[in-house]
Amino acid sequence: MKLGLGVYSAEWIPSEGITHSQVYANDLEQARLAERVGLDSIWYSEHHFLNWNPNVMGMCAAVAAVTSRITLGPSVVLGPLHNPIKLAEEAAMVDLLSNGRLVIGVGLGYRDAEYAGFNVRRAVRAPMTEELVQAMKLAWREEPVVFHGRHWKFDGVDVHPKPQQPGGPPVWIAGYVDASVDRAARLGDGFIMDGGTDSKSFGASGYNRDIYWRVQDMVERYRAALEKQGRRYEDQEFAMTLGGFVSEHGADDAWDQVKEAYMLTRRTYGSWYGLPPADYADWYPSRMTKEELEARRSEIMLGSPEVIAANLRRLRDIAGERLHVMFRVKYPGVPHDRVSKAISLLGQVRDLLKQPAGV
Repeated sequence: MKLGLGVYSAEWIPSEGITHSQVYANDLEQARLAERVGLDSIWYSEHHFLNWNPNVMGMCAAVAAVTSRITLGPSVVLGPLHNPIKLAEEAAMVDLLSNGRLVIGVGLGYRDAEYAGFNVRRAVRAPMTEELVQAMKLAWREEPVVFHGRHWKFDGVDVHPKPQQPGGPPVWIAGYVDASVDRAARLGDGFIMDGGTDSKSFGASGYNRDIYWRVQDMVERYRAALEKQGRRYEDQEFAMTLGGFVSEHGADDAWDQVKEAYMLTRRTYGSWYGLPPADYADWYPSRMTKEELEARRSEIMLGSPEVIAANLRRLRDIAGERLHVMFRVKYPGVPHDRVSKAISLLGQVRDLLKQPAGV
């Protein structure tokens, strides 16, 4: 299996007392550290009209310039918001800058403010994203693009530069509903599961379901969708985002370091998923009951490197050797030095995963 770092969004909280420029500088330093401690990949998300990173391909280019080995890419670009030809050009350039290390995660998005801001109708986000993937892959071939879709039409567009990877960077498609899984099986080179926020459950209750059950369910659905397309699960990547934190002092210390920041993310997503404000108004550790805090704590993977490695082996037993985990240790409000320590410990997790079972 592969273990990467993610997903980064460059969230800026002015109360932290650092500038937005310093946030980006810290992110780049953490990318260098991730490579140095042996992690396999690092991932960046796209969001707009927030104090977050709106230019995910630009961030990937910056990371490509300060690293030399680690796989990198967006998880995810928001497909409906991009012109396929423009994104194909940008991706090819980053692929060249990185010496062929780019993977592109593509998703639909879900925030109405982003669709409205880019003058895109939410109702057409799925077909627009499918056409983006199809046209982008054509753009990476040697011949000019000829593509006639419902939303995009190109005749003889000769796209340059061409990416270093033959056929272009792998495209992994994200989602959770059956249509997204089918889209990944038909058009993608892999699938990205959101293990950090359980979209189906969170939109209704504000809580996540058990991660191991969810991974088993998603693997079965993805495998079945691939079989319908005459493709093999063993030939694809099964990637997943996963929230957590690592501490050499164990799960209690890891939770203490991130609980305030984690609950900030839950309040943010509560508003994005359309929960009534009253539902998440008291989602602060100081206002929550012991039972509520325990339920939240169980949503993310916490512990020492040994414990995290054992949990990831359990996920590997479910998903197989093509599992690629994007493990999150960067949260808004957690200081740079704490995040850096957790990244170093995640490198120890990667070393443990390389050892034979039982060692």
